[in-house]
Amino acid sequence: MASRYRRLLRAYPGDYRAERGEEIVGTYLDTVGPGRRWPSPHDAFDLLGAGLRERLRGYGALRLAAAFPLAATVALNTLVAVATFLLLQVEFEDPRFARLDPVGPFQTLGALIWLGWLVVGLTATALPGAWTRAAAAGGLLLTVAVPLVAALIGQPRPPLFVLLPAVALGLGTLALPSHPRWVARSLPLLTAGCVAAVSVAFSAAENGGNMFTSYSSTPELLAMAGGLMFALVLLIGLGRALRADDAGLWAALLLATPAALLGADQLSQGIWGSHGGGPSPTAFAATTGAILLAGSALLAVALAGQAARHRSVRRRVLDIVCPTCGHRQQATAEA
Repeated sequence: MASRYRRLLRAYPGDYRAERGEEIVGTYLDTVGPGRRWPSPHDAFDLLGAGLRERLRGYGALRLAAAFPLAATVALNTLVAVATFLLLQVEFEDPRFARLDPVGPFQTLGALIWLGWLVVGLTATALPGAWTRAAAAGGLLLTVAVPLVAALIGQPRPPLFVLLPAVALGLGTLALPSHPRWVARSLPLLTAGCVAAVSVAFSAAENGGNMFTSYSSTPELLAMAGGLMFALVLLIGLGRALRADDAGLWAALLLATPAALLGADQLSQGIWGSHGGGPSPTAFAATTGAILLAGSALLAVALAGQAARHRSVRRRVLDIVCPTCGHRQQATAEA
């Protein structure tokens, strides 16, 4: 058991691990019940999260850790909005429009994914904290598993330009806050209600018709949703930056990749052209790979820049010597 906890400690920086590793392992072992051979999921997430925060502290980027709950809240509400719309506008539509065999009352097995994220949104309102994070993990597993099951049993599923951003946003929801404010708790229900009302009004305006008869008619709308999500979180970030809080800007940076993935289909068509109503699989794969690489590089560059600034500030602080007593200033953990 102790060796398994020590493997989890690799999430911490090496010097911190050498100084306090045995103390941390001993603390966790004191809480382990008899007969347990593996660390509990709670202990594992706790250690990994604390290790990540300690590494970010070394880079002077603790505000990135503070940005995770905000990014997770935005990601969840985006998923709730997309799930509500796709469930009402696509999945409940007559499967014959999409030339599909029906899956019960739905067009595809993707309805299970969207229902799952609506359950996560409801859990975030009623049972925030550990229950919501567990539900989010379940929603993420469902998002990954349903396409695999659909392939095995020969049932239709949503296309990749819908599933990939759902997985990216689902990963973000794993950092939902433990004690959200009432505004954050009420947002999923408010979002679902507003999107449902818009969907009903949209259908009524078309006199019973529906231009969203299948997933192939939704790429433009998903791209708009991604752009709106990024614009809103960037606006929040700029507002916080005026109060010397850059957590919102870090959140925008974290959500840049999921936002771009929501528009990957449209971006592929713009770069490579359309083939048979959409981009070719090769073009879509190339565009998606470029988005993932660009998002990772952007985050890495931002962390490297923050780390360089942090080291520079620490050096300046350490160079300050009191002219009277010769005392040298101590650098704080985060400059």
